[in-house]
Amino acid sequence: MSGTDLGDESPQIVTVSERGQRPGYSVSFKMSIPIPGLKQKSRKEQGYPGADRWTRSAQAAGSKSRYLFGLFFLLLPLIVYAVTLGNYFHSYLFWGSFFGFIILFSQLNTSRKLFKHGPALLKLGANPEVGGEASGIIRFLKPMRGCPSVEIKLVCYEVDAIRDNDGRSRDAEYWSVKQEIRVQPQGRETIVVFKFDVPAGLPVNEPLCYYWRLELRGTSSKKSMFRSWRVPVDTIISDNARLGES
Repeated sequence: MSGTDLGDESPQIVTVSERGQRPGYSVSFKMSIPIPGLKQKSRKEQGYPGADRWTRSAQAAGSKSRYLFGLFFLLLPLIVYAVTLGNYFHSYLFWGSFFGFIILFSQLNTSRKLFKHGPALLKLGANPEVGGEASGIIRFLKPMRGCPSVEIKLVCYEVDAIRDNDGRSRDAEYWSVKQEIRVQPQGRETIVVFKFDVPAGLPVNEPLCYYWRLELRGTSSKKSMFRSWRVPVDTIISDNARLGES
């Protein structure tokens, strides 16, 4: 496998979970079952990055909804009072205000970190493919001082792979590859170019089963930084089959 920049100084590190090593277990060519009459959303409509557009990181893309969510709970006592015309009010509604305050405070802190480096935008070099490669460019709209390199990690997650003692389940890494890559200053911006080989036999994006994410970690001005994007991953075989049918 090959990476970008740093080369032999920082080779790619590939991690495979035990779940990915079970003999005879292959989900590489699973396809979603189409529902008659239901139009499938395009990757752009689903918020996936592509080769023809710049896409904001998940941390920035969901900020508006979190602000609205937090504001709703912060004003919950006033909303209930107004809707019921003053006929209903209880002190426990202020727990909603406290919950909303926590959400807004957390989101303000996240926004402060995002503003420090500017939006992080991703453009894919091509559609990532199992048995092919995943490549692209990450753009920061501000200089990244004191950050000579970042860690780029491509991860395939298995949904609800780990079940805790209390019955709760959480996602876990099925397969991943990462590398330390030097950043490239370009005027007032900073870019990171990456390229990974993706071995055949890995799962593709499958709702409720597996999903892929590109993650960026680094330290700038002694502050930690994290950005992530959901990425679409198909197989070369499935892509060629669709082309043959069309």
